[in-house]
Amino acid sequence: MSNAGGCRGVFWILSGASLLMFLATLSFIPESLPKQRRRPGGVGATLKAARSVLTDRAYAGYTLAFSFACGALFCYIAGSAFLLQNVLGFTVGQASAAFSLGALTATFSSTVSTKLVGRYHPRLLLRTGLATMLVATTAALLVTLAGQLNRVLALGLIGIAFLGIGQVRGTATALAIERVPHAAGTGSAVLGTLQSILGGIASPLVGLGGENTAVPLFAGMARCSLIAVLALLLTRGDTPPLGSPHDRIEASKSTTTGGNSAVPG
Repeated sequence: MSNAGGCRGVFWILSGASLLMFLATLSFIPESLPKQRRRPGGVGATLKAARSVLTDRAYAGYTLAFSFACGALFCYIAGSAFLLQNVLGFTVGQASAAFSLGALTATFSSTVSTKLVGRYHPRLLLRTGLATMLVATTAALLVTLAGQLNRVLALGLIGIAFLGIGQVRGTATALAIERVPHAAGTGSAVLGTLQSILGGIASPLVGLGGENTAVPLFAGMARCSLIAVLALLLTRGDTPPLGSPHDRIEASKSTTTGGNSAVPG
């Protein structure tokens, strides 16, 4: 790797690829939003949209829940090498396989979430995912503090936490954007920015305890999970806007049920 430019060469390649994607987007991808729904740009319009988004209490709750759930994920990403290799004694290959398994678990959970959202309200799925994260990460922290952490417990509890993360990411995002349909782009930008900020803050904190302990990792994950759960207090009394995707699904079910009940037996 040193002959190819080292780690700096990787970042130069990524920068070049990002620039090419940006230019390709400007040149070949047309605007998909109809003209009648477009809003004027400029600093004033942007600030107005940002103010309307940030003052929506329920949006803030869903966004904070999403962002701190992602903070827990970033804690794991930052500390996984210490945990898997230094604490649990995995080889590099085994650690890579274990890390990939976590990503696959979250992907599987997200896929299942898309199937469940037609049967259960997204807020229920979000609460379930956050509760799963909190229980799993707290249990992992307690086991670690008690000196009983082993490979089976570590991978099992991390897997359960990733099942929760998979439920949270999609549902929290959808619920947040659903709150601000008039400024969906701004809402998405704020959500992504906060996620990146929290990830940037959480990641280095995991390494403060040293390379041979999992306590900072699980403490960070549990702390982020707890804050994400508490953020849902801001969404109390949230009423989904008329015509939300879930409401349309439920209305369709009610219509079908009503039609069937009207058929003479």
